[in-house]
Amino acid sequence: MTSTGGSGRESAGVAWAGESIVTASVIVALLPLGFLHMSSIGSIDPLTAVISDYVFQPGGYALLGSAAISLAVACVVIATGLRRAELPAPRVPTLLFVSAAVALVLVALFPTHTPGTTPGLISTVHRAAGGWVFAVLPVAAWLVAVRARSTPAWRPAAVPLTWATGIAGAVSAFFMLNHVPIVIAGSPLFPFLGGVQRVLCAAVIVVLVMTARATRLAAEHVLEPVPLSPRLRGAA
Repeated sequence: MTSTGGSGRESAGVAWAGESIVTASVIVALLPLGFLHMSSIGSIDPLTAVISDYVFQPGGYALLGSAAISLAVACVVIATGLRRAELPAPRVPTLLFVSAAVALVLVALFPTHTPGTTPGLISTVHRAAGGWVFAVLPVAAWLVAVRARSTPAWRPAAVPLTWATGIAGAVSAFFMLNHVPIVIAGSPLFPFLGGVQRVLCAAVIVVLVMTARATRLAAEHVLEPVPLSPRLRGAA
């Protein structure tokens, strides 16, 4: 019997390229958002206006749309990596990441309404989809963190991902609850809702990057060569 010189597994270096794609997608999303913030200084207050209001700036629809689509790509890439990295029971978090990607596409296609006007169907779709993204992404990553505790390949990521998702979830809950008085009375309890949304957006992006890194490390651990035992080596 001859030895093949390996265990038959893939090389760890090519385990999962998704982290690089997610990082690139995040950068692509941040560039138009940063441009819109810089170009609208003096005309839009980032502490009070939500990010969707930039759609009314020159090129705003295309720039916001490209940012949302880029984040949707990141969500899909993470969803495809969970099973490959052998996350225990990956179905629910995978579906949540995919649903967030679909919601981000809807956010890109359906813009918000003009400030001071009555929301219509298109604006309602935009708001519902955006709310789903902010609500579901911390939950999806938290489910990954919970499952990470039960397997060695994922365990190093469990604690930091739990903390990150907890912070993102808390900011998300505060942001969502402030929309209740908007629906009832037309104004939020906390006046600087735009600032809260930007903190939430940053927290969600951090969670995406951390989940992608955890997935890549777990995939490398799963696919790293297993050394042959002395008995098997002798037989080879």
